[in-house]
Amino acid sequence: MIKRAQRRRVQFGLLLTTIAATVTGLLAPQAVALNQPKTPTGVAIKKQTYGVSEAAVAAAAQYPPSANFTATWKYADALKVRQDVTNTTPKVDENFPIMTDKVWIWDTWPLTNINTEPITYKGWKVIFSLVAPRDIFFGDRHWQARIGFFYSKTGTTGTWQYGGHLFPDGYSRGSREWAGTTIITGANDVSSFYTASGKDNGGINNTDSEQRLAMSKGKIHADANGVWFTGFRNHRIIAEPDGVNYQTLEQSSSGGIIYAFRDPFIFRNPADNKVYALFEGNTGGVSGDYRCTERDLGTIPEGVTVPDDARNFTGNIGLMEATNAAMTTWRLLPPLLSANCVNQQTERPHLVFHDGMVYLFTISHMFTYAPGLTGPDGVYGFVGPSLRSDYKPMNGSSLVLGNPPEAPLQQYSHEVLPNFMVQSFIDTVPTAAGGVRYGGTLSRTTQLTVDGSNSYFQRQLAYGFIPATPYVPANP
Repeated sequence: MIKRAQRRRVQFGLLLTTIAATVTGLLAPQAVALNQPKTPTGVAIKKQTYGVSEAAVAAAAQYPPSANFTATWKYADALKVRQDVTNTTPKVDENFPIMTDKVWIWDTWPLTNINTEPITYKGWKVIFSLVAPRDIFFGDRHWQARIGFFYSKTGTTGTWQYGGHLFPDGYSRGSREWAGTTIITGANDVSSFYTASGKDNGGINNTDSEQRLAMSKGKIHADANGVWFTGFRNHRIIAEPDGVNYQTLEQSSSGGIIYAFRDPFIFRNPADNKVYALFEGNTGGVSGDYRCTERDLGTIPEGVTVPDDARNFTGNIGLMEATNAAMTTWRLLPPLLSANCVNQQTERPHLVFHDGMVYLFTISHMFTYAPGLTGPDGVYGFVGPSLRSDYKPMNGSSLVLGNPPEAPLQQYSHEVLPNFMVQSFIDTVPTAAGGVRYGGTLSRTTQLTVDGSNSYFQRQLAYGFIPATPYVPANP
């Protein structure tokens, strides 16, 4: 999700060498065997990985989750971002269906267990989305955002039923609710983590940039007719930036660079059985004071000069640890990964544990890249041997899935699910008549295949398809 008042600055110039043929339909929620994309003549696409191998990932340095080590998304790696058939999403049809005519829908996440697995409750799939009234201008939705919920037996656009707001009116913190995680524990207990955006009781259309991490507890209920929630009347702030690892609002720039402390993603780390949360932040310190280091830049090709104002771009992926079983108290830890001098936004960070590796994903924009760099709106990924490790860029550059150049804003807020299906929402789609159609609804789900540090676009599935498995109650 873009949370900003300034206009988008759309940059063009990426070349898409070939577009994949797409296959629609439903796919069972299970792993997919590698089926490497081929050119129209049947020749397998050769992926440029710039020397990042599975062996290099396995040998990467590892540290305890609380250690003071932060991996880097290097400027030199971001220079390698290129689009091809393996990492580009096909163009969205301008005649896409919408889920509801009541609200705009954007950042979305499924009901999960503590192990990040999407689950069903009494046969119902449940998802949560940022919503705003569909009768306001699409670009104004961020300032009226609430968390809404949908439920469905099959989980595709056309079957999702809108259940309304998750939280009762007047109880959440901040002046608007931004993205997070909702998990079920026990029989029907639900913990919802979200971004308290804006000052408390700031009012509709308040655009102040304050951001804190918050949570509340409630209960889920269901019968043959649908799903509903109760509770969620006690909300608490669980984390605020410390000014050292994570920039405070007071330290941030007044010059329009986007500020962030948001998007909590809750999970249990299988290596130590502890509960942690990822979130998006910016490197602590006063904006403009940072100086790019060799670790930030990597090996820069001869003839390439890093602009001095790249230092103003300081996105990072934060980490914190739950300090009680109720997940109501947390302690901040050093960032897992920094994008200093590379990118200002590392939104909605999340991860997948697979085959002994940790796949760390984030979403970002073309306009949030530092000067001298460019890349499409989409999802970017890194892989390492443990939660805190010296992450390597997937596909050699970190680009996993980007929008096609002819539709650079078509979809956003990608979430890679544990089976490497990717859900996202439709943003702004160019039309044949030369205009645009705003989405505010879920896009087609995309299937990736993953082979070590490499990923491949495989196929597209139905609009709004989010797989889930039956919930089995267990202790968090």
